Amino acid sequence: MRQFALVLMLLPLAACSSFGWSGQGTSLTAEQRQRGLRDVAALSNQHDTEQFFRDVRRKSDGRNNAFGRDLMKISDFFDRHFWNYNANDPYINYPSDTTKLEHMGRFALTTVSALPLVDEVTNR
Repeated sequence: MRQFALVLMLLPLAACSSFGWSGQGTSLTAEQRQRGLRDVAALSNQHDTEQFFRDVRRKSDGRNNAFGRDLMKISDFFDRHFWNYNANDPYINYPSDTTKLEHMGRFALTTVSALPLVDEVTNR
């Protein structure tokens, strides 16, 4: 009975063995190579290489995202504790129709009008 159980257990291993499978391993014929078929070892190596570099890119992206979040936390800390600014405060960040161009124009006008040369020209 034990021998029968052993035979039943080893039977699937024998069925999955490599003899009789054409095109597997490095036994491709010239015609198969000419048609573009590749052996299993080459495809497996290519897949493993792509999987490795995909994992490396994913880990690198995760580190970069974490670094960016850390920098944002530092700037949020300075904004909150030194400038008393909170990005989630609705009283500060109310909706506005002011465009970026208008903001830049206001900034440029304020900056230029504070220069000593402009002050001299406008007060004469």
